[in-house]
Order: sequence, then C-alpha cells, then structure tokens
Amino acid sequence: MSNGPYQAQPRQPADRPTDDAADRGSGDAFADSPIDRRTFLSLSATTGAALALPGSATADVRGEPMTDEFEFVVNHTPEGYEAATVIEFADRAALEAFAADYEETPDPDLSRPPKAVTRESPTPAAHAHLTADEVAAVLEIDGVERLDVSPGANPWWKLEAPYADGVFPPVEEARSFVSYPEVCQGIAHLEAACPDRVRVHTLEESPGWPNRYTGTDPDPQDIYVVDVTNDVRDAASFADKETVVYSLSIHGDERAGVETGARLLEDLARGEADGFEDLLDDIAFVFVFTNPDGWVAREPEFDIPRGETRLNFRRGNAADVDTNRQYPTMGWVDPAFRPAEPDGAPDDYYDVVPDSLAVVDHLREYENVTYLCDYHGMYAADHMVFNLETNAPLGHDGTHDLDEVNIRIGEGMEAHWGDIEAIADDIERAGEEQYGASDYVPAGLFDYGTVYDSLAYQVTGSLLGWAGQPEAFGGLGAITVVPEIIFANHTPDARIEWKPYIERHLVTAYRISMREYAEMAAAETDTTVATGGQDTAYVTTDALTRSSADLPYTDQHPGKGRGPGRDRATEVHSRHEVVRSGSADRGTVGTETTGSSHSLSVRFTGLGAASDGHIRITDPDGTIVHEIDLAAKADPDDPTPRPHDFEGWFRHRPDAGQWDVEVESDADIEVELTVLDTDDEYPDPRAVLGYEQREYTVNPMQFFADLSDHIEDGDMDAFRVRDVCNGRLLRGNSGKRHYDKLVVSHDEGLDNPRYIAAIESFVAAGGDLVLTDTGVHLLGALDVGDAAAIDPADLETVTVRYATLEDREFEHPLLDGIRPRQQELWKGPQLGYTTGADQPATVVDGDAFDAAGGRAAGTTDDDVSVGTLTAGDAEINVLGSILPPAQQTVLHPFGMADYSLSFMGHTLLCNALGFEQRRYLDGDLVRTYGEIR
Repeated sequence: MSNGPYQAQPRQPADRPTDDAADRGSGDAFADSPIDRRTFLSLSATTGAALALPGSATADVRGEPMTDEFEFVVNHTPEGYEAATVIEFADRAALEAFAADYEETPDPDLSRPPKAVTRESPTPAAHAHLTADEVAAVLEIDGVERLDVSPGANPWWKLEAPYADGVFPPVEEARSFVSYPEVCQGIAHLEAACPDRVRVHTLEESPGWPNRYTGTDPDPQDIYVVDVTNDVRDAASFADKETVVYSLSIHGDERAGVETGARLLEDLARGEADGFEDLLDDIAFVFVFTNPDGWVAREPEFDIPRGETRLNFRRGNAADVDTNRQYPTMGWVDPAFRPAEPDGAPDDYYDVVPDSLAVVDHLREYENVTYLCDYHGMYAADHMVFNLETNAPLGHDGTHDLDEVNIRIGEGMEAHWGDIEAIADDIERAGEEQYGASDYVPAGLFDYGTVYDSLAYQVTGSLLGWAGQPEAFGGLGAITVVPEIIFANHTPDARIEWKPYIERHLVTAYRISMREYAEMAAAETDTTVATGGQDTAYVTTDALTRSSADLPYTDQHPGKGRGPGRDRATEVHSRHEVVRSGSADRGTVGTETTGSSHSLSVRFTGLGAASDGHIRITDPDGTIVHEIDLAAKADPDDPTPRPHDFEGWFRHRPDAGQWDVEVESDADIEVELTVLDTDDEYPDPRAVLGYEQREYTVNPMQFFADLSDHIEDGDMDAFRVRDVCNGRLLRGNSGKRHYDKLVVSHDEGLDNPRYIAAIESFVAAGGDLVLTDTGVHLLGALDVGDAAAIDPADLETVTVRYATLEDREFEHPLLDGIRPRQQELWKGPQLGYTTGADQPATVVDGDAFDAAGGRAAGTTDDDVSVGTLTAGDAEINVLGSILPPAQQTVLHPFGMADYSLSFMGHTLLCNALGFEQRRYLDGDLVRTYGEIR
C-alpha cells in the first residue's frame, strides 16, 4: 500500500532564531501552526535548538505516517539537518526495504553513530538520523506506519518494550549522549526489574531554571541517588558493607561520569558487570546524579543567562553557581559562596543550593563510606586522565590507600591499552574534530597529584573536600578523589557531539577507575612504619594550638578557651555587573575597600564562553594583581586547562581603596565582587553566613601522635621545651642518646640557651635532627656541624600562594618515592589558608646553604626549603613548610584540621625521619617507600 503523495521542496534555510525572536514570534507565528508554542520549544530541545519558527520552513515534506511534531522538525530545520527519527513498519518486508538503503553496522571507528539501526520485535522498527530528502524517500517505502522524533542514546526508549536489548546501550550502539529523562525512566525500570539489587532515592529538587513557556519559576528537576548491591533492602546487611560513592557529572557539561556510571549501574543490576560481580556481597555502590540543572540546560524552554549554552550542557545550576563550591568544608570558607550545611542552614539557602543541601543530608545516612569518587571532565591535558587528591585531611592509612588505588588505576589502564600510543590516532583525531587542535596527543594515560599539582589552583567548598573530612566535622570520613578526563568538556564553538570512536575510550577509562575503587574498598589494607628500632622525640607546644574557644565571638571552652563571646559589627557588601561582549568593548567593575575590610572575593561567570580578550584585577595602587588571558586559555593546541565557566579570586585583608576589575572579552562576563567588613580580626560566621561556629581544638603535632599508631618498632614521644632543657633527650650524663631522632616544628625556646645547648648535645651525640616550619630558625642558633655556618640573617619566614617544592633534585633521599607531578606539600584550605599569598614557609638563603655544605632537595621562591645538612654522623633535615598551625583569621564555621599533608608531604616527612613506609594488601607487602637510616 502506497503512503500517498508527498512533496520535497528544499528552500534556503532560515537563520536559527534567538530567544528574543522566539518570544516575538510567539503570537502570530503559532496561530496556524500544526504544533503549539510549547511543543515547538520542546522539539527545539531535541534538535539542539536547530528549529526555525513557524512560517520559516526550509522544506515541505508531508505524509500520513509523520506525526505533527516530526513533520514540523523535518520542515523547520536547516537543509542537511538529520532528525533523530524512530520508524515503525507494518511488516518485516518494509523494514528490510528500509534497511537495504540506510542500515549501518555499528562501528566504533565512526565519527558519528550509524545512519540507521533496526529491530524486528515486538514490532518492526528502525531508528535513523534523516534529512528532509531522506524522509521523503522513506515515505516511498510501502509499509511505513509511523515516523516520530526520538532523540537519546537508546533508539527504542520511547517505544513499546524499550529495554529488550538493555536500558543504556553500549557506546558503540548509542545514538547520542544519555538524556536526563532517559535516566529517570531507565533507573525506575531497573529498580522494578531488579528490586533485590537496585534502590532509587529521589532527593530534593535542583534550584531549577525558570520555565518562561509554562510560567513555572523555577522549574526544578529531581536529584536521583541509586544504591546497587545484593540484598539492597536489607538494612542490616547494607549498613555492614563498605560503600563506594560515584558522583556523576557534578559539572553538567562534563559528561563522561554519567555515560560511564549509567552503564555500570545497569550492568551491576543485571549481574553482568565483569570485575564487579564478586564484590556485591561486600560492597554497596551508590550512584549520585548530582546536577540535573546543568544536564538539561540546553533545552530552550529554560531561561538561562547566556544563550550559547542552549547548544551545550552547562557547568553549574540554575542558581548560577558552580555546583562544586557549596559544600561545608573545614577551614577557609569563601563568603561569595553559600555553604550547604543542612544543620542550621538559613531559609534562603534552600532556594540557592537545595541540591547540595540534599546531597549532604542524604549521604550522611550511609555507614562505612570508604571511597567517594567525583567524576569530572576537562579539555586537553598532558595525560588522558588525572586523579586529583582530596584537600581533606588523611591519616597514614588513608594517605596510602589513596596512593595505592591511584597506582592500580594506572596499572589497569596500562593492562588494557599498553600505553597512550594504542589510542593516539583516536585522540589526535578527536582533538582536531572537537577542538580544532593540531597534533594533540597526551604524554601518557594516567597521572595523579593534588588539585594544584594537576590544575594549578586550589578550591574551598568542594564535594570531595567535604566528604573526606572526619564525621565529627560533618563529613563522611571517606577517601575522596576527583578523576578528570580529556574531551569531556566543551566550548561554545566546539559543541560536544557523540563520537563513538573516542567516547568508547573515555567510558573504558572511567570504568577501569570505578573497578579499582571497588576492589580497593573490598580489600584488607594496612600500612606501617618501620624505624629499625629507633626512638623519636618531637617538641610540642601550646603555641601551635588553635581552638574555637579563642575566637572573640564564641563562649565555647573545648580547650583553654579565651573567647569572651562578644558580638562584633560585621557587614557583607556585594556588587554584581554584567560586562557585555564586543571586540571593542571594555568594561570596568569596581568596589571600595576600607581599613575594616576583612576580605575581597571576585567571582567571574561566563569565562567558558570566551575565546578572546583578558580580565585584569588592579589594586588601589593600580598594580595588576591577577590576570586571565582568555585567548591563550581558549587555544585548542594549549593543553593548559582553559577557564571554567565559573572562576574566582580571593584576597585576605585587601589594601584600602578602589579595586577594579577590567574586562575585555568576546563573551558576556558576569562579575561579582564581595567585600566582608568587620570590626574584629575574626569574622563571625553567624553574621556573615548564618551558621554557628563548630567547636574544634587542633595542633599540627597531632601528626606525630597519629603516626605513632602505625610504628612497627621504636617509640615516638612528645616533649615540651622544658623537657628538652632538663636533659630528656640523653641518658643522664653518659653522653649517650635516649632518642635517635628529634623533630622541632616551631621556634619556641629559640632564645633559651639551655634549650639550644641540649639540642646541640643531642646532635653531637649522633642524633638526627628534623627542623620543620618556623623550627628551621634554630639553624641560626645552633653551633654544630654544617648548621654552625648558617646565620640568623640567612633565614626568613615568607608567605607564598601555595606551599610547593620547586627545582627538585629527585636523587636526594628526601625525595625517595616522589614523582615529577607532585609539587604541593600540604593543602591549605582545610587549615584556614586561602588562595591568596598567606601560606607560611621558612627558607634558607641558597648561597648560604651551599656554602655551609648543605645539599638542597628543593626550593621555594628560589630559596632552599627542603634539604640536608650534616653534623658528624648525624643529619639535620630541613622542611620549611610542612606542618603549619591553622590560620583562624578567615571564615571557618565548620571547624579546622590539625594537618592536611599531601602524599608528597607525608612521604617527605617520613623520609626526613629515616623511616620506611610499608604497605600491605590482603596481608601481602605490596610496596615500600623510603629506607631506614
């Protein structure tokens, strides 16, 4: 039976309508249209906003099998546009006739999904990407019963029996990225089909974009959390299991997490996850679909600030915030963000960060969260995957478990691919097709370090920072990490499109990552420290202690409290401006600070859309203190990570006067300046944020008390300055040592001759001395060995933006086990340090250190901060910035950490003590770091 007459009359394609054009045309344009205005906008979403308005047709293809929606799409998209089309046939013969011309076998080497795929049951059907001319030809086939719009990854998800071949198809068979409604429907199906393995939680909704077409303002989306394990509804069994949490695409434009997680979720539910199935009796898997607003942002019915994101996903949520800066992390909190602590959150926070509040509240219900992995995406980089180490404080066990899982992920990728050359052709091709980059191939498959080590910045308020902090401080006590993967982000002029040949590698890499976390969670791990029977003393002091009771706005007394509990005047001033794009336009946004200004925070929104121009921040003297070269950051051949849509800058105690932000850009840039004024040195979080101060008492010397629990042999004891003066380091008057190692991390007692003499006697007796932080100033007072040549004038305590080690000599024993990627010694935010230049380091003049006979291991600001001096048979090891006391002068409502060493800093300190770190997995010694000396 023929489908009747049709016409195919291509015309010149109309320009894609702007949002304003859609509004202006909403009156007459839809009066005689086969679809209404809302349907038009919904269809526009499915076509990537390619639709032209009614009355601006680009073709005229008609036929009875076409739904009104499908007809409209075909006739109102640009010439050559391929509509996602589902076709139902009357019989197999009709299907075969269609397949003969259009069906393609899925091919992982394609730059696009196959032209068409087919299935025979329950009814003959096909899914194809068809132009108007091709639709006209399909209408000639006898037995075509229905043509409809059907976007998404699964070609059948809108038909009868959509999951006969699975919910989320393999990458090679997917028609596009998985969509938000697909996931909503798909996880509901998996829960119904596999109730003993799958449990779906629906959390509070996202902030929600305003829907100007339905009048719903806001129009929020549900946040889903899915538990997968054996006997998932047995509360006692679930609580006993180790839990691994996968946060998927918290930045909505970084899709690799969702693409991998959705497929793994299904495989686990069905018992088809190779490498995972044996773990389900012991491990609970939790999948969090964290940012639905960023996921649905390109749907045009939503009113979002910048129209170019209609064609792409979006990093943040509808509250116009970076969804990975709102979590209630210990230490420094930037007042420009809204920390999402459910306990005591002000009412208006539930309008701005309801998603983060809901995630925090829900995840706290889980017992035994071992790992939380927050999957992200980046542009180009020097390795295919980076793992970013948590800022949260980790003890000895956690530090080693994180390092071990990183090593195993790298080994897993090498076992799968060999090396980067195995996929170099695909990567180079994707760089050219997606970003216009030429000859781009990373140096390797995998590397890892801190946030700074990999991305050259630091953050406060991150999901991994919150989840990694102790449960006593509101966290999960988990080992947390952020994986980042290339080609999982977009620019406005480089829209992410589904390319099976590269997506298969991204999903494979993250699948390997997820497997290794699960296997590590199931394993029995242990780490010890071998000293060779040596005993260690460290000098502690109350001068390093920081307590919430000492703050002027508290009347708490967890320690030796001095806080009088008085109120102080505190005010927060914000200014928000939009600097419009234009090659010749330059806008300046400014704010005034005073002598009472405690901090200045600058937040930029829209940088991800910029490809040319610059941003400069100038201080009251006119000096440029921060600059972003937008053209350089947008260069596709530059592997340096380009700016995200949201970026920030912070200055503690800004100079009084006029601060200006100069913007010249080819995109609209939003600038928000936040000034915190207070009459006191310590801002009250109740006045600024609405939260009560969490109690804490911290001291960095807790590191040694914690490490002592892992020592196989030998003692580690704390002394006061007076104990050292009283001869506790030596055995009476025998001249023999009672201890083999001594650590001094402060300069208390520097002016006490008895104290200095006791340390000199200890070193002269062959005891090794480790000087850290301001304790390095003892070098100027000691008259023993190489230290005798160091004068007080050769020493200086400076402040730096990040405590990193430069110009490293990797052959130095102190750097045993340290890799080139690793630079950051400790992570500042959880200790109250900001991204301004406020982190302390005590350094030695390089010439003086060399002249004294020292061997430098690394420098900070061109001076020696890590190195070794000798005194006869004894070593004097210098670590100028490793265990600083917490800084209380910035907002820190959620408490403080004692210390927050990176793996590099942890290993450096153990090496300085001459210890060997030993790592065990399921009872077997798998790795050692350092040597006993």
